Amino acid sequence: MSDKSLREMALQIINKDKWWDMLSRFIDVLRINIFVVDTDGLFILPPDKTRFGGRLLTERPLGFDLLQHSQGFLDQFESHNGFLESKNRYQLHTYAIPIQLSKKITIAYMIVGPVVLNKRLEREEYVKMAKEVQADSDDVLSVIYELRIVSNMMIKSILDLLSEIMRDHVSMSVQEKELHRIKEEQRIPTPKDFEEMAKEIYTSVCVDELLVTLLDVALKMTKAECGSIMISDKEKGYMTVKASRGLDEDRIRDLRVKLGEGIAGIAAQEKKAYVIKGQQGDNRIRPFLNRPEIKESLIIPLQAKDHVFGVLSLSNKTQEGRFEENLDNLRYLTTLVSSAF
Repeated sequence: MSDKSLREMALQIINKDKWWDMLSRFIDVLRINIFVVDTDGLFILPPDKTRFGGRLLTERPLGFDLLQHSQGFLDQFESHNGFLESKNRYQLHTYAIPIQLSKKITIAYMIVGPVVLNKRLEREEYVKMAKEVQADSDDVLSVIYELRIVSNMMIKSILDLLSEIMRDHVSMSVQEKELHRIKEEQRIPTPKDFEEMAKEIYTSVCVDELLVTLLDVALKMTKAECGSIMISDKEKGYMTVKASRGLDEDRIRDLRVKLGEGIAGIAAQEKKAYVIKGQQGDNRIRPFLNRPEIKESLIIPLQAKDHVFGVLSLSNKTQEGRFEENLDNLRYLTTLVSSAF
C-alpha cells in the first residue's frame, strides 16, 4: 500500500476535531506535547507550538531537527519497551505510538514529547549543544526548561494508556464508518442515531479494556499486590467492580457500593484520595478499617472534570507499596481515561 493511500486512510479515520479535542486535554493533563503525523512524518494534527517544546518541533533555527526531513522519519526511532523512541539533539526523548488498523497496517503515528528523561543536563551542556548548530542558546534554554521531566516508569505508563485510548478511538471511528455504510446501503430508518450507536459500541467493547490497562499500570507503578476499579452507575445509584487483580472474584462479583458508604463510597463522595497504613485513618474512615491483613492501601476517586465516575483501589498485604510518592502521577493517568466517561 502506497504512503499516499495510507495518508488518505488516516485522514478518513482520524476525525481532526474530535482527535484534537482529545489530544488537547491530554496535553493539559500531562504537560507534554502530543501530535499526529503520517508514515512520512508529515503533520496530520500538528503540535501545540506555544507549549511544552512545540517550538523545538516547528522552528528549524532551534536545531532540534526531528521533523524537518520527511524522508527517513522512522529511521530516527528505535524500538524500545514496545514503543518507538528517539533520543534527539539536546538529549531529549520523543516517542512514537503506531496508529494501526491491524497488526500489518500502520496508517499514522502519535508522537509524544519531547521530554527530559530522569534528569536535566547542566546548563553549560545545553549551551554547548546549541552553539554546535548555531542556535540561540538563550532561546533553546527557555524551551528546554519548560519541558517536563519524567521517569522511565512514568513515560512507559503514559504510553501504555495513550496506546489503549488511541486504539479505542480508532475502533470507534471504524465502527462509525461501518454503521454509516450500512445505513447508506439499506437506506432505511434506524432505531437510533448512528453516533449514539457507535458510542454504545465504544462503551461496551473498549472501556473495560481501558480500565484493565489503567489498573495494570497503577499496580506496576505503585508495586501494589492487588487492586480494583469501581465504576458508578448513575441510574442505579451505586458503583460496581469493572476491573480487578489479585482479589476474590466471588466476593466482588455482586459488590455494590453507594456514595458515602464504605471507604470507596466516601472517597467518591468527597472527591478525596486516602492513603491508609494498617488500621490508621482519619475519623471519617476509621470505622471501616476492619481488615487487619491489609498492610497499606490507596483509594483514589476517578474524575472527569468535577464529576466522579469511579474509584481506584490498591492494596498490599505483605509489603509497603509506593503509594504516596506516586499519588500525583496516578492522578495524571486516571485523568487520561476520563475521556471515555
